[in-house]
Amino acid sequence: MEKYLYICQYCGKEYKPNRRRKQRFCSNSCRTNAFNLKNKNNSVQKTENTGIENKPQKVEKMSWAGVGNAAAGTLAVNFVTNLLTSDENKPATKKDLNQLKNSLNLRYHRILNLQNDLYGKLPYYDIETKTVVYLINKNHGRTNR
Repeated sequence: MEKYLYICQYCGKEYKPNRRRKQRFCSNSCRTNAFNLKNKNNSVQKTENTGIENKPQKVEKMSWAGVGNAAAGTLAVNFVTNLLTSDENKPATKKDLNQLKNSLNLRYHRILNLQNDLYGKLPYYDIETKTVVYLINKNHGRTNR
């Protein structure tokens, strides 16, 4: 251990070192303050050499007027898009899909490799109940596929 006093390179106070080798600062706070001061000076010198000023960044704040303008713009774009898009190019809705399903009668599918029952009814596969049902053919001899 050192037996004599040193002078802190940041604050100038005399101190007795705690470590075997020579310390440059009296405390951790002086050491970090000196480091921060050194880095601040280096950044100023770098900007002087490049000619670029180090200005703080402007942080824009969000206002209710900005939110209102964004909402109004979105609504206007959606309205014009809806107005100019033809019905056949619009995306399908659940209502459209249900109407299509009902119009095509997609619930029952004709089973071709089963025989008719004793009463002449045709076998169909019911998609909703997942069973085979026998129905009277409404097409009078034509088969559904």
